[in-house]
Amino acid sequence: MLFDYIYKQSCRTNKVLDFHLPHQLLEMMDHCLHVDSEPRDLEQILSDCKETLRYCVRTGHPRFLNQLSSGLDIIGLAGEWLIATVNTNMFTYEVAPVFTIMESEVLERMRNIIGWENGDGIFSPGGAISNLYGVLTARHYACPDIKEKGLLGMKQIVLFASEQVCRDFISFLIVI
Repeated sequence: MLFDYIYKQSCRTNKVLDFHLPHQLLEMMDHCLHVDSEPRDLEQILSDCKETLRYCVRTGHPRFLNQLSSGLDIIGLAGEWLIATVNTNMFTYEVAPVFTIMESEVLERMRNIIGWENGDGIFSPGGAISNLYGVLTARHYACPDIKEKGLLGMKQIVLFASEQVCRDFISFLIVI
């Protein structure tokens, strides 16, 4: 089913999206989206998966353009399947020996690329959290004892940002 989806999503004759308004999609997929009190059998789960794929945006389509998402990276997919198959956390070497060594090697290579001989690093899932990590790192650099003493009585910290960032932040606060 997944290989078929991957193959068909790159076909120019298929649509990028079989669009429906939210209320229509909810009505059409109610059987898939409704959480039953009893478990579903494998046949029903596979049917629900096919239905889900039918209404997903085909990001691998040649005519799909987006500022954040791009087509399927088959090597990345293989890595995702590998990780899902192993199904482990990477907290310690004892639980994930290969992945913890792999992480150290990749971080070392990344440090070498930017000319650092030593240091540490962290992987993040995307740009927003990376920006937050950057702000928190800068705050810690400016006020190293902020975790022990808190913000009260500390020097004022200023963050410069574009007008767009400010508008987005205000919109975010209004939504909350």
